[in-house]
Amino acid sequence: MTEDMAEISENHHLLEVEGLKSWYPTKKGLLRRTVGHVRAVDGISFSIPHGKTLGLVGESGCGKTTAARTIARLIPATEGRVTFDGTDVLAAEGEKLRKLRRDISIVFQDPYGSLNPRMTVGDIVGEPMLIHKTAGRHDVADRVTELLGRVGLSPDHINRYPHEFSGGQRQRIGIARALALSPRLVICDEPVSALDVSIQSQILNLLCDMQDEFGLTYLFIAHDLAVVEFVSDIVAVMYLGRIVERAAASELYRNAVHPYTKALMSAVPEVAPEKRRQRQSLGGEIPSPASPPSGCAFHPRCPLADGRCAELAPELTQIGTESEHFVACWKCGPGPEKVST
Repeated sequence: MTEDMAEISENHHLLEVEGLKSWYPTKKGLLRRTVGHVRAVDGISFSIPHGKTLGLVGESGCGKTTAARTIARLIPATEGRVTFDGTDVLAAEGEKLRKLRRDISIVFQDPYGSLNPRMTVGDIVGEPMLIHKTAGRHDVADRVTELLGRVGLSPDHINRYPHEFSGGQRQRIGIARALALSPRLVICDEPVSALDVSIQSQILNLLCDMQDEFGLTYLFIAHDLAVVEFVSDIVAVMYLGRIVERAAASELYRNAVHPYTKALMSAVPEVAPEKRRQRQSLGGEIPSPASPPSGCAFHPRCPLADGRCAELAPELTQIGTESEHFVACWKCGPGPEKVST
C-alpha cells in the first residue's frame, strides 16, 4: 500500500456510497407511460475519509452532478445506499434529515445563478442560520461578518447585492453561505469552472485553507484533471454513470490504467516539455445514458475493446497488491487478459 493510501485508510470514512443509482423515467404517448430510463448514475461506489477530498472527474454529462445532488438528497435515488457518519442518508426523515442538511452543504457551479439577486449578501449568508436556528437574529450579523472576513470579503459588503460583485467574489459569497452552518461535508460542484483562470487558483487556495481550518471533508466535482490533481487526495474517474477507475491522486496521475483515464490525462496541458503526454484521441460520440451500450459502456470508443467488452460489464476490481487502485476494464485489469497500454 502506498504512503498516501495508508494514511487515508487509517482515517474514519465520513461518507460511504454503495451501488448508488439515479435513473430518470422516459415517457411517451397520451398516457405518459414509462418506456425506458435515463441512467444518469448507474451503480457507483466510493468512500471519503474524514478531512480528505475525493475528486470525481469525467466529461460533461457523465453523471457527476446528478450523483452529488442525489447524495445531498436534492433529487431521489433509484437504488443504493449512502451513509454519512453512520446515518443512512437516503432513509433519513424528520430531525435526522434536518441534521444532515446542516452537516452537508454545497458550493454550486454558477456563482451568478446560485445567489438570489433580490437578497443582500447578509441575508444570503445568514438565511441558513435563521432557518436552522443555529444563531439568534442579533447574532446572525456578527456571524455573517466573521464568515465574509474568512473568505476574503469586507464586512462592508454585507448590505450589497450579488450584481455588485465579480464572479470570483460571488463564489466567495457562495462558499461563505456553504460554511454558515459549520458543515462537515462540502460538495463542490465544479466551483471554479465558470471563473477566469486568473481567479480559479484563488478560489482553490481558499477551499484548501477552509478545509485545513475547519477540518472539512470535500466531494470535489470537476472535468479539469489539473484542478482535481491540485485539491484531491483520492480521484474517481466517471464515464456514462459509472466509475471506471479510482485511486489515490498521486497513484492515478503517476500510473493511470484505464484507456478513458489515459485519454483524459493526455489532454491536460503541460508547460514542461518533458512532462507532456502524447495526445490520445477518442473516436465516436459519447453514448446516450438513455440507451447505454451493452457490456462495458466505454467499448464503442475504446482502442482495446474486443467481443467480451461488448457482452459483459467489468466490475471495479483492485489491481496490484501495494495500492488501493481499482479499475473496471477487461483488458487492463488484473488477470491473464491484461495487456500493455
